[in-house]
Amino acid sequence: MQFEGEDDDASADSQLDRATERLRHLVLTGTFPLDEKLAEARVAELLAVSRTPARLAMAALERDGLLVRLPRRGFRVRSVSLAEVVEAIEVRGELEAVAARAIVERGLSDASRDALRDAVARGDAILSDGAFDAERRRAWCALNDDFHRALVAACGMRPLAAAYHQVNLVPMAAPRDTIFNVAEPELLLRQLTVAQDDHRRIVAALEAGQATRAAGLIREHAYRSGENKRRNFPHVDMRTMIMETPGIALVR
Repeated sequence: MQFEGEDDDASADSQLDRATERLRHLVLTGTFPLDEKLAEARVAELLAVSRTPARLAMAALERDGLLVRLPRRGFRVRSVSLAEVVEAIEVRGELEAVAARAIVERGLSDASRDALRDAVARGDAILSDGAFDAERRRAWCALNDDFHRALVAACGMRPLAAAYHQVNLVPMAAPRDTIFNVAEPELLLRQLTVAQDDHRRIVAALEAGQATRAAGLIREHAYRSGENKRRNFPHVDMRTMIMETPGIALVR
């Protein structure tokens, strides 16, 4: 049974969802200057909505940590330091290490094993010829995200999954947010090869029921990911990376 007003409520929710996602894209791709107040009228104009849904969309991004509420009303885009990104990656690694222990205790399901193995196989295919054009870079980001998501999903712990989602909201902290140093192709290949070997060893440890080893490998994997970001960040073509990796525009 449908009650009076339900269609209007659903339409308003849908408009707010679209406005929020559009604003998220604008923020992550550097449309607004960092640490400067967002003009509500300008945001509403860009989103093609009235001020109320624009204000609600900004409040939603505040909850995600992308905007900061100002003392006298309004919001500003929140910048993050590279050190904060690295810290978030280390926290993510700790969560994944806990997930690894839970997987061994509860058992690795066939579906989770297949998802992890599939991500490893896709990594092997991408690294097979050493070419890293835009298409292969996008493919690597997708498989890396799939691998880590499959790892967390396999543990079956909802609170951990919620915490994992939250830490991945930090710009450039999620597994999909890889920084490719295309100016140094040999270094790039070496970094991705080591990451791929990490994935393979993590899966092997989980299949062998080696909880401590799997957790240790994951922590080292996260540490290397953070160090790669430190090393690669100064050498990226920012204009290209903003389009390929939304969120990098917020990192100082």
